[in-house]
Amino acid sequence: MPQLILILLLIGLAIAAVIIVIYLVIMIVWTLVALVLRIVAWVFVLWLGSSLVGLVGGVVRGVVLPPFVLAGREEEQPGIATPEAVKAGRVLGAAPRGQVSWDYAWPIYVPYQAKRDANAVLAAAKRISRDAFRSAFDSWILGALLLPVVTGYALGLWVSVLTWYLLMRLLGGVVHLVQTLGVRVYRWSGHLAQRRRKAELRCVKCYRVTLTPSYRCANPDCTAIHRDVRPGPLGVSHRRCGCGTRIPVTVSRAARQLTALCPLCDEDAPEGSGTRRVLPVPVIGAVSAGKTQFLTAGVVELAHQVESLSGTLTPISPGAEDFVRAAATAVANGRRVAKTAWDDRPEGVPLMLSVRGREAEVHFMDAAGENFVDWDRSGSLGYLDTTDTLLFILDPLALPAVRERLRRANEGDTVPLAQGDQEDAYASVVDRLRASRVPLDAKRLAVVLTKLDVLQRIPDTDGPDPEEGDSVREWLRANGARGLVRRIDQDDFRNVGYFAVNSLGARDGSDPSHPVRVFDWVLRSADPGLAVVSARTSGTEEEGKAA
Repeated sequence: MPQLILILLLIGLAIAAVIIVIYLVIMIVWTLVALVLRIVAWVFVLWLGSSLVGLVGGVVRGVVLPPFVLAGREEEQPGIATPEAVKAGRVLGAAPRGQVSWDYAWPIYVPYQAKRDANAVLAAAKRISRDAFRSAFDSWILGALLLPVVTGYALGLWVSVLTWYLLMRLLGGVVHLVQTLGVRVYRWSGHLAQRRRKAELRCVKCYRVTLTPSYRCANPDCTAIHRDVRPGPLGVSHRRCGCGTRIPVTVSRAARQLTALCPLCDEDAPEGSGTRRVLPVPVIGAVSAGKTQFLTAGVVELAHQVESLSGTLTPISPGAEDFVRAAATAVANGRRVAKTAWDDRPEGVPLMLSVRGREAEVHFMDAAGENFVDWDRSGSLGYLDTTDTLLFILDPLALPAVRERLRRANEGDTVPLAQGDQEDAYASVVDRLRASRVPLDAKRLAVVLTKLDVLQRIPDTDGPDPEEGDSVREWLRANGARGLVRRIDQDDFRNVGYFAVNSLGARDGSDPSHPVRVFDWVLRSADPGLAVVSARTSGTEEEGKAA
């Protein structure tokens, strides 16, 4: 019995010891856990605080990063959208249709340079974040201590930079939309204004017709030529040339400040070209038909008529100045002008006509008769394809039916006669235009009989009445040109005026045989406000009806 009690006592003591040990273990473990948790809590608080400090530092760094990058104070430098890069197609892409390359100018900031700036800021943020982590983990112990700071710093940096980036994208999108709408409205308003004025540039040397002249940079030390000054990627309200010079945008504004050039041959154009209507007045006809004499007398009297209306007729090229000066001298002296030398691409005579508040460039295009020998030669006169009016100068003295009477009257030596077949000269132009699918119905033709004064001196030859277009037409039919008249009226043109003029002498413009009345018909047909001879005396209305 005592042994049993002893055993039980030992067992109880063992159990108590085990319980005490377990309790002690639990207490120790609990104490250790509490200590660990306390340490972890302190570490967490420390990491959280350091992370917040890093976050604030990163936000501040992200705020100053964009201006630092744009100011060149960071390693990353934005790629600059230079005028050279623009011309090479690396900024705006391929050049517009019809241009070899973009003009030498700076692009607008949004979106072209803005994209490059934003990409440079993102690249700087990547580099700063990467360098921060690399520096923190130079050693594992240092990395463990600095990890929360670096993480917070990188997070704050990217939150700040991405916020800036998104705002820039949003603002840039709005700005780009406004710019795009502005460009479209600006372009269309300029285009409609040009159409309303029928404004264009017609080169008097290469005969190109365009609505968009080229312009030379206003800086005399810069050789840049701006081919397209319409609003666009290079400027909405103005553009900046690669040399830094401010260039006006739109043809109307550029024409007031810059020198215009033909976009094909780069020849200087008259001041204001491209902002007003251009009226070509080309003459065609055989050699010695009297084309240059007709133009000489007509231009001189046209200037007098315009001045009487308080207007002006001003030469706007060196060649035009020479022509007007020589014409005034020839008319004043009552002498004939020399025959026009043959040139396969003769230069026109541009004059600026201003009358009754209207303006127009009048281009008198005089080509030697050798240009109308055949298709090939007349083909070089590209202005014939685009003009609205043709003046066919016909020498009545060279008609076979009249030439013999002229010889018998001993008047053959008083004036040179047209050489070759005059109908062939007419056909060299009209047949080529028809073969080129140029619509003749849309053009006007003036048939001008010259040398009327000599014709009226020939006995037994009743000259036509210059005041009546029908009289001129019937005279041609009665004197061997019936087939030519029939072809002109029935086959080729719908709007034809017939005139008879005396090109020699300083007569008054009220004379019905003065060449100025042909010019008045041309001007009046294009715009009644440009008429220079009163309707009562001009005979224009009758000639138009006769057509």
